[in-house]
Amino acid sequence: MKRFAANFLSIVLIPLLAPTYLFAIILFYFPHVTDIVGIGSKLLAILYIALGTVLAPFIVVFILYKKKIISSLSLHEKKDRTIPQIFSCIIYGGICLFLVNKEGFHNALALSMIAVTASVLALTIITPFWKISTHACGAWGLFAILYVLQYKFYEYNFVILYYVILASTIGVCLARLYLKVHTPMQVLAGSVLGTVIGFSLFHLFLS
Repeated sequence: MKRFAANFLSIVLIPLLAPTYLFAIILFYFPHVTDIVGIGSKLLAILYIALGTVLAPFIVVFILYKKKIISSLSLHEKKDRTIPQIFSCIIYGGICLFLVNKEGFHNALALSMIAVTASVLALTIITPFWKISTHACGAWGLFAILYVLQYKFYEYNFVILYYVILASTIGVCLARLYLKVHTPMQVLAGSVLGTVIGFSLFHLFLS
């Protein structure tokens, strides 16, 4: 049961899903920090970000796996992570440029992608030397952004989900340790990296 819960949390909070979660929460709980209005436009924005940040990187990973460039789709091995992360940086960077050009640098959606791209870039640089936890980085980066949003624009209806996300963030870090895919230091480093990037960008630049 514990292993099932650990694997479940690892899948639900896989880093690739962080941008989609962020867009969904921002658009439906903090709509006043974006220029996107209307349920149809919001759902379309979430769909586009999911296609660009989940489907596109997954297709890249699948192709690399089929060509035997990487040994596993799960990317558990340090040596398998660098090339997919480089492709993710390129894809995310392109989405960043599009959002900054369309919405402006201080827009919450653009800042979300900048934070995600900065995190992936940092992970890409670190990974060849050390297997830092991408799950911890993504989860704590997500929570740090939501912390700033809730602090600056308190939303009563978001409170329950806010604490569910906090519990899940702590849970996924414990799950990575339980599954023995990371050491405590790797999880801690990923947590600090994600928190610093997410908190700094939103605290300093979100208007």
